[in-house]
Amino acid sequence: MRVWEVTVPAPYVKPVRKRKTGKMFQRGPWLNSNDRDHWRVLHPIRADWRRLAAEAAAAAGLPTGVARVNITGLVVKERGGTYDAMNFYPTAKAVVDGLIDHGLCTDDSNGYVQGPFLDPGGKGPAALVLTIREIP
Repeated sequence: MRVWEVTVPAPYVKPVRKRKTGKMFQRGPWLNSNDRDHWRVLHPIRADWRRLAAEAAAAAGLPTGVARVNITGLVVKERGGTYDAMNFYPTAKAVVDGLIDHGLCTDDSNGYVQGPFLDPGGKGPAALVLTIREIP
């Protein structure tokens, strides 16, 4: 059984100006299940996570065409404190899509991918640290 570790850094999210108030707003890079943002706000962030995941997979030397994998992830945030790691599943979904874009597996359906299973990863530069295990 082969095991790989990939660190996907959080993308930069540019500040936006609120239309009604004119104030600048800096949104965080994490896609959260509790967010209710407009799709036009979320799409570029989702696309950046997906692109960065494909680039990190290529840089880590992940193989392509693996039959089945199990993916676990550590959510590393810039601030301390308690949080629910499973709320970041939309981020993990975008990252898994990036791994599929890289060619890790044929598809991200249940027949090919188990997970991702998320756990808190402590404090540090914002990133999603993935451990990918090949399932025989």
